[in-house]
Amino acid sequence: MRLISLELHNFRQFAGTHKIEFATGDDRNVTLIYGANGGGKTTLLNAFTWALYGQTSLDFEQRDRLVSDSVWDDATGDAVLETSVAVAFEHNNVHYHLKRRVTTLKEGGREQLPHTVDVQLDSMEMNGVWKKVDPWGDSIAQILPQDLSKFFFFNGERIEQLVQPKAYAEIQLAIKTLLGLEQYEVALKHLPELSKRLRAELRKLGGTQASNIVNEQDEVREAIDRLEDERRRLNGEHRHLGDEKEQVLGLLRANGPAAELQKRRDDQERAYNAAVERQARAREARRNLLSRQSYKVLLAKLLPDVEQAAMGLRDQGQLPAPLKRQFVEELLNTGTCICGTALRPGAEPHAHVERWRAKAGLAEVEGAWQQLQGRIGEVRDVAAGLPEQLRQVNADIATAIEDARQAAAIVSDVSAQIKKLPAEDAQQLESRLTKLDTQIIDNRRRVFDIERQLKEKDDRAAELRKLLAKVEITDKQSAVIRRRIDVNDSAHAAFQKMYDTACEFVRTRLDRQIRDVFSRIAVKSFYPELNSSFELHLWKGSGDDRFPAPKSTGENQILSLSFIGALVALCRERAKEDENTKFLGHMGGLYPIVMDAPFGNLDNTYRQQIAQALPNLASQVVVLSSAAQAEGVVADELEGRVGAKYVVTMKTTKTDINSERLVLDDKSFDYVVPAADSDHATIERVR
Repeated sequence: MRLISLELHNFRQFAGTHKIEFATGDDRNVTLIYGANGGGKTTLLNAFTWALYGQTSLDFEQRDRLVSDSVWDDATGDAVLETSVAVAFEHNNVHYHLKRRVTTLKEGGREQLPHTVDVQLDSMEMNGVWKKVDPWGDSIAQILPQDLSKFFFFNGERIEQLVQPKAYAEIQLAIKTLLGLEQYEVALKHLPELSKRLRAELRKLGGTQASNIVNEQDEVREAIDRLEDERRRLNGEHRHLGDEKEQVLGLLRANGPAAELQKRRDDQERAYNAAVERQARAREARRNLLSRQSYKVLLAKLLPDVEQAAMGLRDQGQLPAPLKRQFVEELLNTGTCICGTALRPGAEPHAHVERWRAKAGLAEVEGAWQQLQGRIGEVRDVAAGLPEQLRQVNADIATAIEDARQAAAIVSDVSAQIKKLPAEDAQQLESRLTKLDTQIIDNRRRVFDIERQLKEKDDRAAELRKLLAKVEITDKQSAVIRRRIDVNDSAHAAFQKMYDTACEFVRTRLDRQIRDVFSRIAVKSFYPELNSSFELHLWKGSGDDRFPAPKSTGENQILSLSFIGALVALCRERAKEDENTKFLGHMGGLYPIVMDAPFGNLDNTYRQQIAQALPNLASQVVVLSSAAQAEGVVADELEGRVGAKYVVTMKTTKTDINSERLVLDDKSFDYVVPAADSDHATIERVR
């Protein structure tokens, strides 16, 4: 999707008609739009999603009031007012024009109830002729599904929410949408229902034994469904508990009396997590040593006997053998000796050469011996060094255990100190934190127990399928039903595997892309990870020293922006893939990034890094920013990539504020105009 233009008519602050034409060049792909806080930047962002999907963001105040207030106030009673947003764009070499229009009857008061809603999508054919696209909704969903659009049109000040636990489900949904996995999900939903109907028929016709097995299958399936529902509920509860814990920790970090203690606890919890991970890595290293190298200790004891036996063969002239068996066999097969003597079966020359075949050596045996000779020294070295390696690994495990114990003790001590603080609010927060930790531990224990039960039920389901396959059924109709059940269950297993494989395939590709984008933006030597649970994490260090990185607002914003950049890059890559390598129903193509306030609450270093990265994240970037946020390093970094520039002028009836003007491209523009006749906004092009 390449944005061409956005046209607003009487939409929110923008009374009258206003049009923005976006930069589309390869080198100058940035459109920069300046707007004061409250001046209309968020309105412009929501104009895209309202035109495409008929919805605005949850933080969009008074979402139902679409008609410009100034137009509404000037209109007489019973007037029919119109507001509309039109988006022109190009996707996969096809030009589109989408217009959403709402007419509203003014019946008095401020309430705006839509009278009619009209949406029209037109596309231009190769011959330059426009035609109406119907149904328009399906086409928009194929071009950019609504679930995925939130990652391309977003509020920069809220982007860091992507690293919060509550966003993990959204990330997973984005991956599923990117793949177009609805087909898989429909199959995974309906195949079990079909299997259930088939088993009901078999229960009636298949005899007592088959009926008993089918009854138990239904019971097991119902139990699995209940357990999976409970696991989903608990996982959702776990995310909410995690969110609440982060909020409590944030309050403690900002609480004067508790702030230093909380900082100490944060440090020790990071140390504890790092120690636990070091312990896990050391235990894995010990398992590898024992499973892959310990046999060489026993093998080393046999080496003297092997060497003595080989030297005996060497002394006898058998290693290496003077002749190779293949050479002798070729002489016998051809019937002629190298001296020219005929080798006829039964004759002495033939018998003489046959005796040499018995003495000849096999090339494979000699090759194996030569290889063994080369490995003897290696085996001795490994066997000699293994005890010391094991002592070192065990020492690492013991050190990690002790480090974790000390860190846990300090964390517990900090908790006790906070509870003793005279500040009552700090005590209450700490008590709440303790309760949340208990709930989180209990929640994870219950999930672990459910997963154990699910494993048992899955194993029993597999046993029942085998039993049903062995039941003797003489009725032809029942036999057909049983075969259908078997085929249906096999299809369900295959679709589930395809579904899981497809999700993991895209997740791993996104993980690589996120690391690549992050490395080009980040200031610090952290590295991100999108793990198998679709959680965005940030790590510091590597190997045994890896631990969760302390994330500031800047790191959170860069991590989230890296995910979005990776998503854009993956869409671009998938559009170029060969048809034979594509997954069923996936989407792909070039997509823009439209960001509102991407530089808020960041220091100059991060603002500069993000400004450098933005033009390279997508083929087209639209930045909505206040002059204060974009001035200085941001403007300097973006200047060479800006192909279009606009100013949103905020006109207000307030009189107690100062007027403001911006000087852009050596020209002066109104930015804030007080004492206006009405509250509204206008858009003026700078370049």
